Amino acid sequence: MKKNKLNYFFAFIIFIATFYTYNENNKVDYDEIRKKHSEFLENSPYKETKSLQRDERKKLQLPPNAYAERMWELSMNPYTGRTEPEKLFYLQKELREKNDPRNLIPGVPGEPNNDETKWVHRGPYNVGGRTKGIMWDPNDPTNETVFAGGISGGIFKNTSISNQNSPWVLVDETLPQNLAVSSITYDPNDTKTFYVGTGESYTGGDALGNGLWKSTNGGDSWEKVMGGDTSASYESGYNVVEYVEPALTKTFRFSEANFGPSVPSQNPIIENAVWGVDAANDGTDGNGTTGDGCSTFTNASALNGKIAVVYRGACYFAQKAANAAAAGAKLLIIVNNNTDNPSEIITMASPTDGSVDLSSINMPTIMISSSDGNHLKARTNSGAVKLHVLKTVKVAAGYTVVPGTFYINDVVVRDNGGTSEVYVAVGLSGYRDASRTFFGEDYGLYKSTDGGNNWKKLEVYIDGTTNPIQPMDLEISAVDNTVWVSSTRDFSGNGGGGIWQSDDAGDNFTKKYQVDAEFEPGRTEIEVTSNNTVWIFTSTRDTNPVKLFKGNNGLSGNPVSVTLPDAVDIDSEFTRGQHWYDQMLISDPNNPNTVYVGGINLHKTTNGGAQGTTNPWSQLSQWYGGTFSGVSYQYVHADQHGAAILKSDPQKILFVNDGGVFFSSNSGENLSSRNDNYHTSQYYTIGVAPSNMFTDHQVRVSGSDSRYSSGSSKFVSKAGAEQDVFAGGLQDNGTQFSSDKSNGSSVATRSGGGDGAATMFSQNPNNKYFIQNYVYNQNVRAVNLNGDTSRVFSLLNEGGSNGDFITVQALDSNLGIVYSNYGQNRIIVMYDWDDFKEEDRNNDAPSFILENSTFLTSNISALTVSPHTTSSSTLYFGTEAGQVVKVENANSVPNASGQSNAKFTSLTDQKFVGSVSDIEIGKDENHIFVTFHNYGVENIFYSDDGGQTWQEKEGNLPDIPVRCILQNPLLENEVIVGTELGVWFTKNFDTDNPSWSQANAGMKDVRITDLDMRDDYKVFAATYGLGVYSSIFTATGGDPAIRISTDVDNITIFKGESGSFNVNYKALNDFNEEVQFTIDGLPQNATVGYDPSDRFNVNQDGTLKITLNIDESTDTKSYPLTINANSNTQSKTAGILLEVTSDDVDNDGVKNDVDNCPETANPNQSDIDGDGIGDVCDPNPLPKDTFSLQNTGETCRSSNDGKMQLDVKSDGLPNDTDFKFTVAVTGGPSGFSHTPEQLTSDTWKKENLQAANYTVCITSEYMSNFEQCFNVIITEPQDLSVLSSRANGSDILDLTMSGSNSYTIMHNNRPIKTTNSKYGLELKKGLNIIKIYAEKECQGVYEETIFNSEDILLSPNPARTSSKLWIGGDDRNVNVSMFDNAGRLLWTNQNNVPSSRSIDIQVSNLRPGLYYVKVESETVKQTAKLIKE
Repeated sequence: MKKNKLNYFFAFIIFIATFYTYNENNKVDYDEIRKKHSEFLENSPYKETKSLQRDERKKLQLPPNAYAERMWELSMNPYTGRTEPEKLFYLQKELREKNDPRNLIPGVPGEPNNDETKWVHRGPYNVGGRTKGIMWDPNDPTNETVFAGGISGGIFKNTSISNQNSPWVLVDETLPQNLAVSSITYDPNDTKTFYVGTGESYTGGDALGNGLWKSTNGGDSWEKVMGGDTSASYESGYNVVEYVEPALTKTFRFSEANFGPSVPSQNPIIENAVWGVDAANDGTDGNGTTGDGCSTFTNASALNGKIAVVYRGACYFAQKAANAAAAGAKLLIIVNNNTDNPSEIITMASPTDGSVDLSSINMPTIMISSSDGNHLKARTNSGAVKLHVLKTVKVAAGYTVVPGTFYINDVVVRDNGGTSEVYVAVGLSGYRDASRTFFGEDYGLYKSTDGGNNWKKLEVYIDGTTNPIQPMDLEISAVDNTVWVSSTRDFSGNGGGGIWQSDDAGDNFTKKYQVDAEFEPGRTEIEVTSNNTVWIFTSTRDTNPVKLFKGNNGLSGNPVSVTLPDAVDIDSEFTRGQHWYDQMLISDPNNPNTVYVGGINLHKTTNGGAQGTTNPWSQLSQWYGGTFSGVSYQYVHADQHGAAILKSDPQKILFVNDGGVFFSSNSGENLSSRNDNYHTSQYYTIGVAPSNMFTDHQVRVSGSDSRYSSGSSKFVSKAGAEQDVFAGGLQDNGTQFSSDKSNGSSVATRSGGGDGAATMFSQNPNNKYFIQNYVYNQNVRAVNLNGDTSRVFSLLNEGGSNGDFITVQALDSNLGIVYSNYGQNRIIVMYDWDDFKEEDRNNDAPSFILENSTFLTSNISALTVSPHTTSSSTLYFGTEAGQVVKVENANSVPNASGQSNAKFTSLTDQKFVGSVSDIEIGKDENHIFVTFHNYGVENIFYSDDGGQTWQEKEGNLPDIPVRCILQNPLLENEVIVGTELGVWFTKNFDTDNPSWSQANAGMKDVRITDLDMRDDYKVFAATYGLGVYSSIFTATGGDPAIRISTDVDNITIFKGESGSFNVNYKALNDFNEEVQFTIDGLPQNATVGYDPSDRFNVNQDGTLKITLNIDESTDTKSYPLTINANSNTQSKTAGILLEVTSDDVDNDGVKNDVDNCPETANPNQSDIDGDGIGDVCDPNPLPKDTFSLQNTGETCRSSNDGKMQLDVKSDGLPNDTDFKFTVAVTGGPSGFSHTPEQLTSDTWKKENLQAANYTVCITSEYMSNFEQCFNVIITEPQDLSVLSSRANGSDILDLTMSGSNSYTIMHNNRPIKTTNSKYGLELKKGLNIIKIYAEKECQGVYEETIFNSEDILLSPNPARTSSKLWIGGDDRNVNVSMFDNAGRLLWTNQNNVPSSRSIDIQVSNLRPGLYYVKVESETVKQTAKLIKE
């Protein structure tokens, strides 16, 4: 267990908030820790949301991809219940500064000093990833150089952007490669100086930033100038009120209002507390006559300059504060008089109806609890009380705060008279975790005039408060050089949708506009055009959530609403519910009327969004290049995030989105991908084909090229081990298939869309395929590569959210079985599909659920199939709660009672704490490696006795999540792990404390999501942000050794014949010994030939040919063979499966190749239906149309008159008296039975049947294997069912009817006939009598009576003396009654309604309160509330 070992080089820097539980023997209580971890998982804030479908997530404004939420759960520190990614920043900093010589050990994958083993980027060359930051290089006079930043893949540079084939290059490694780049800009006074902002605060912690970075040499090298690094996290406490006089130790916790000035964090308020007294008869007192401040204070002079104290009452909190401010108080304390919860303190919000002038509140307002208020009251009753009020806590109590500056939502640089002013929009965001973690605390708008050496926080506050805004977007006006800033919501949900403008100095900002608060605005983007028109694009929680405005002349007047783009492919608004995520807004710098906006797709206006009869927007792209209403749209990947227009040539535009970078040279009219080598793709998994799978086979894999979304294919040629074939699942970019002969970056083919998930390659060279997935278990498919072109076969196609968003799977390619996490402590097993029958392509594979209430007790997080057991499946699974379990015979299909031969064995060690990330099997099933996802735990374990005992192997590895592990089979002491910060390795794994070092070359800063090793020891690494890398394990540095392998996994030989295979041997590290080759497991009387010999000296790589001679008497079956290679120092083995068969297996005298039943004797080759399958082995030897069956349902419910008729087409059947058929009927209702009957004619009938499901089976003694069955459903008419509904205030009654093919609706005796199951019936005013009939009388009748009333209205309401009662409709005679709030009748009158349709209701004689006015007539039955003031 990691005890006080926080990080690799810097334990002295950071304090770890890890707490250990000890038992009575002073040992770590692992059971208690696991219990705590399980509670954190059970109470995960993502428990409900992670299984939501994409559309459901949009409604909650959650990122569309649930992967980040799942990784949060898996990575949490089991002691604290939260992830700790801030540790990565320190680790990266230390590793960059420390040139550790251990990082340059030769022979380990990833080292630059060894060409053979260095990590090589493998693509995909043509697939970009999610991107937000983009900038034209101002230093390139040719305007060809561009910088772009991936959300999880660092910064890239392209020097020939107009060339569609120009590649991107990852910039200098002094910049971390896992930066979540949000914005890029340059200094107009020194164009070699660049700034890069990181992080996206609006994604709820998913894209954690690392502060602001700066380059002074045009992007060649970088340094951090703001934020990122952090001191120790802490749990925020409470601000308190202290007693000064009398000097008591008692303190009061307080919460602060979100209106008025904030409580000072320096220079405390120290004054006497005075209870406010207002008018005793104002009707709103919270506690007797003491006062609640809801009206003017009568003791204002006593409150002047003091701390006013009032009770909570019925008026707005802000009204109390305004009254206290008017009395001259320095601070207002409101006592929460909640006696049910005397310790409660609530958050006080400002009113939104404009009833209180918030600008009049010039002092802070706080709340204390009821119990503390009583204490303060008792003290003031005993004498004068002086209080001390100071704010010491910046974030609300009960949150885990990671100090520092992480999220830079935007950065701009202004030239102010030759001075470069850097403005930074610093955000705050957090995880919805158990500790409610926030990253950053000093958010707001910052400014630097010395290149980021010093920063000033500018005073831009939420209205009526001193709480800083959370700035979102920054723009500089081309007209007056002022700075504009927009806001998003802060951590308490306030402050979104505001727009501010700076003064000329850039130090003071004036609010110019606020999106209506009733819409609850959030993230807001702005654009200031070349004529100072300000565009506003905001996300809200309104029923119409997307708002687009524009205001002329720097918002000199109120902005006007702009018509939204009408996307041809989207039924809802143009962001399809992702308005808080997909926001792009930019204008032509030379033409203010040309504006581009992005949601799912790209849209453009050339008339400034002018209102008219047609939509002012044209659609530039469609996310899959579709055709709508005869118009074809060009492809641009979905989800737009940013754009950059070249000022000197505004026709040249770059758009960035979830698919990377797209370019236009003509203002968006033509768009094309610019993603060559822009390897920012985010891989979840990777699968690699065996090195010899395509030695003698070629295939074309169909799919599409992500650059164009057009059909394309990948050709795999006969290239042997020189060709790498692999596939992986990517975020937003489906499953990408790659093949490459040059060890280079591959152009991939997208074989599956959406989010690609688990991807696995068959390891059986004789059965070529790979498995691909969509999210959860919604679309599990096998891509068959055995033919000339790929063919996709469905294994599981379902809706719902079974499993995880990216669910873990394992493939047993020996047996053709996929194991998949199915959620709710279950594994689904898909089997019997790898024969790839064409008729099964679109049918789900057979499957069953593997579950065990003893061993499978939490969600699956890792799955592995042993490669060493081939005749059955030995499955290993790990769970999110830390269990590791072995399942032998996992492929055993349960019987009808649910029993199977699967054997579960727990391998869980006492010290396993956290969520299992990987299980790998070594050279046999005794050698097992297990890793864990979490921060704060021991991440690596190893067993050499099959899991009976475990050894901790973390050594000096830093406290980072470990995602995967591989051992070098050539040097067993060499092990690599994929972590949250690249690949780490050790050369001394066998020691108690292995020494781990980071592999510097390649992808050292990104998450390694998966590692896969090929049979020739080539290693492939999948990254979350930089695509795929490969390297190779070698024997460099090891002892002399020999390795052997067979060129095939199995060989088939006929009885009495011979067959050959090759054994490849490798001499490693100057091995030079005589080797003896032998074979175990041969069938009796078999002989072996060795070429060149069974014993010879091995000192170089080579091949031994082995020929097996099988005796004629050998049994036909499978023989697992073991090839042994023994020398003085070495003993190595390899396996191969021998299949012994016969050329006449059934001994019927007909050779297998021409036998129509090769395994069943059929000497006369009888084949009645002529399908090439002999009758004795044909499950249906008769022509398909021999039998036909019709049925008729019951005429009415329970009439028991259903019928079925079987017809026999006897033409072509043998004219043989023994050729008879028997029919048997099973199933049916309870008590039904049928005695099998022999068919005596070509027609058979069964009548008087009850409604039920029946099975009719035909058999024949002449053909013992023949049985043909029909499923027959005898139906009965359904009872008529009608659902009626009516929208509030509508005259239309919506009827939903079922049970019949046609319906008759009687409406006030008027018949209406319809065959539609849904019908809108227009109601008349007054009484409506409705009856509905089905086709048959016995189906029932539906009746409903509805009174459809005219409306009434009281105005004014509230009223002091009288109110007019307006009555809709035409009725002249109405009855009007009034009741008090207790339901007592006060009066009733019969009225003649005048033509004005209004009647005066006198209330002057009534006491103030609530009353009810009831109106009744032929077409009116309504009651309205009336308030008497």
